[in-house]
Amino acid sequence: MARRPDPELTAQVRPDGYLELFSRRTGKRHRCGPRGTTMWLALQRSGWEPELAADEISLHLGVDPDSIRCDIEAWLAHFREAAK
Repeated sequence: MARRPDPELTAQVRPDGYLELFSRRTGKRHRCGPRGTTMWLALQRSGWEPELAADEISLHLGVDPDSIRCDIEAWLAHFREAAK
């Protein structure tokens, strides 16, 4: 099931390739490295569907989509927990 990010969350890919997420609601910032940036962009393009995002990434990297899907789910769980 697609879960769009909090509407109070802003995202910006910085010139160094790192994604910066900022929650206006909590005031928290988080910087993501290239891996997190790739997952965010794939999720955005896939309508926030982890399965579709994993398929996209796995095609580009030539890896098993199930392993990518696990990484995406863990990454999303981290942010859900941080938002509490």
